[in-house]
Amino acid sequence: KQWYQRRVRDLTEKLAYDSAVRKKKLQQELTQVKKETNFYLDQVDKKKQITAIKRKREEKGLSVVESGAGEPATAKQRQFAVSKTEKKIPGSLLANVFTQ
Repeated sequence: KQWYQRRVRDLTEKLAYDSAVRKKKLQQELTQVKKETNFYLDQVDKKKQITAIKRKREEKGLSVVESGAGEPATAKQRQFAVSKTEKKIPGSLLANVFTQ
């Protein structure tokens, strides 16, 4: 009689454990699928925003250039004033450096 009760208890515990493991795995899979879905939807929204920005810029007459990150960048070129800072180095100074 004790053997039978012990066997039933062991089987019941095993079924409960297996059920808990299965629920945990399903929960993890569900969480992963939700993450992937949210990432995909975020990417779709980002693409829609980029497309809307491009369309608005084209309507305004600005040219749009695709940057490396997939985001639009204007084709404006900026002009910077560059002063000459380069000085001529005497040849004898260079000769002394390389001969030593």
